[in-house]
Amino acid sequence: MADIISKVCADYEDFRALMLSDDECAEELQFQEVLAESFSSFHLHMSSTKIQESPESSQGYCEICLDTKVTNEMFKLENCSDHSFCSDCISQYVQSKIQEHIFPVTCPGLKCRAIIEPVSCKSIIPENVFEKWEGGLSESTLLACEKFYCPYKDCSELLIYDQDQDIIECVCPSCQRLLCAPCGVPWHTGVDCDKFQKEEKNREDDLKVEELAKKSKWMTCPHCKNLVQKADGCIHITCWCGSEFCYVCGETWSESHWSCQTK
Repeated sequence: MADIISKVCADYEDFRALMLSDDECAEELQFQEVLAESFSSFHLHMSSTKIQESPESSQGYCEICLDTKVTNEMFKLENCSDHSFCSDCISQYVQSKIQEHIFPVTCPGLKCRAIIEPVSCKSIIPENVFEKWEGGLSESTLLACEKFYCPYKDCSELLIYDQDQDIIECVCPSCQRLLCAPCGVPWHTGVDCDKFQKEEKNREDDLKVEELAKKSKWMTCPHCKNLVQKADGCIHITCWCGSEFCYVCGETWSESHWSCQTK
């Protein structure tokens, strides 16, 4: 029964096609041609749009010079995807930072801390700048407490002190003279570092007091050698140790010293 129905439907479609007038056939063919032409025009338009947009996709915007550059003129920041700059601006920026001894060099973007690696700029900066950059990075990685200079003024070689190693007495590799690494001074024979540093601290304090005394014109007691400051009164001074001296000349007191204040 199903086969009979299918055959009847097929015969009907064939009969319907035969019944179409010539005008209807012409109209159908015209519609198909218009549809094909429209599709072809749309395809050409899309292809043209892609061709026109492709140059724009190969351009970048530099945030320093505020100019649009082609891709091969842009610098690729490996550690930062938020900012874009051209190679010329990055080259000038990096060279200014190296000149100012600023290490490491970070992205010029506002508050951006992404580090620019020297190798990424090797092709856009002079060779001497690249070498100075690498040298500056090596030195900046040393902790301030781990590096010091040879204490001998005619040497001043940059040295590194490894605090993890129990090294105190050492020889400067440049001038071959003994020095103390923890103290950063010539070797202090017979005195340990703690005592030496304490003595140095006291010596520094004494020098500061001496400088202040000289500037303020304080006098030294001729007997106990303590400093005395006269706030007011006469030149006849009695020290706490009991000795008397002249505040003008600093000598032991006698009546003849009254004349010192008139000199």
